[in-house]
Amino acid sequence: MRRILLLGTALVLAGPLMAASASAGGAGVPQMDWAKSAAVGGSIVDKASYRCWKWSNKCAFRWGPGSPRYHRCLWRHGC
Repeated sequence: MRRILLLGTALVLAGPLMAASASAGGAGVPQMDWAKSAAVGGSIVDKASYRCWKWSNKCAFRWGPGSPRYHRCLWRHGC
């Protein structure tokens, strides 16, 4: 019984301290609106990776994966 009473008292007394530290911790976090807008709006990275994936398949079909011509084909298309 004493342990439960001690634990309850500790939680009641520590509650405001935890709430104060949690609210203060969020104040210093930098906002990254540009990253959110790029991820939501379809970023350039997504388009480039899809384009390179497509060219990788085409070059592998034409020249065989891993050959020097395959790598030259990817280089010529900017991948």
